[in-house]
Amino acid sequence: MASRFYAITREEMHEFLVGLGFLPLALKGVVELVYGKIVRVGNHRLSLRVYSAVNPGGESREKGTDAIRVQLFMRVQSSEKETIVPVGRSQKCLRVTSWRENLRKAIQRHATPENFRLCPACESPMVVRENHATGEEFWGCSRFRLTGCKGKKSDAHQQSTTPQPCQAEHVACGHRP
Repeated sequence: MASRFYAITREEMHEFLVGLGFLPLALKGVVELVYGKIVRVGNHRLSLRVYSAVNPGGESREKGTDAIRVQLFMRVQSSEKETIVPVGRSQKCLRVTSWRENLRKAIQRHATPENFRLCPACESPMVVRENHATGEEFWGCSRFRLTGCKGKKSDAHQQSTTPQPCQAEHVACGHRP
């Protein structure tokens, strides 16, 4: 039997995610509540974000408009600018009555080795990309557009690293999700 759509309130989402160590984020151009926390991968600090599908006014989006999404991001610094880029694969969670359990599992799955790789050339986190000529997906270096690093992997069984939560307080360590 299919699960039924559940209209999640701002209060429910906030209480649940804050309980998991997430903090509310104010992101420009985003039309839903977003929460984030810092995770460490080797020498990298990444932002693990949850896009809630709850509007800033507190109401849940209508059924079918989108799901809750979980995504890792990293800051990439070049000589000219700083850019935030997605890392790994996005995970989604449907808004059904079991959303809390499903979202907790999606967050845990998101940090699995199957979802994260380090570049074999420069050790930066990798991003899932698509070859526009063939349509095939591959893992490419997240710094490609800034530094030209051409590190990539196509084999899903390559070595990977699992993210671990940042141990420092966000204010004390200066990390921003």
